[in-house]
Amino acid sequence: MPWIVATEIAKLLKVGGIVFVETHFSFSSHERPWHFFQFSDMALKTLFSPALGFECIEAGMSNPMMARFSSLSDKYLINRRVEGLYCHVEYLGRKVQDIVDFDWGKVDLTDVIGETKYPEPNLIS
Repeated sequence: MPWIVATEIAKLLKVGGIVFVETHFSFSSHERPWHFFQFSDMALKTLFSPALGFECIEAGMSNPMMARFSSLSDKYLINRRVEGLYCHVEYLGRKVQDIVDFDWGKVDLTDVIGETKYPEPNLIS
């Protein structure tokens, strides 16, 4: 439950304090049965968002990986490249304010993801 961890970090960290998180992104299943989540830079920016009292200094993904679908995949996927895989994701942020009685259930989604949207599809007639 990473949202609980982020909330507890916010409670413990003083205003002006720095948080650094490095974790896995696209990686094979591991630490079973406790492997529930994989994170992107957007996920960490959401967990440590202004709604929780943080500003992002920097976030990104590192250690790019190359992959192809195996011969055990559906026929149309066999040997196709898998793009956008990274081993790690990092977040560096600063706590800028204390949020009293924080509750994820009361957070407006736009407060944590901003205006981030999927690009409009390019529909060619």
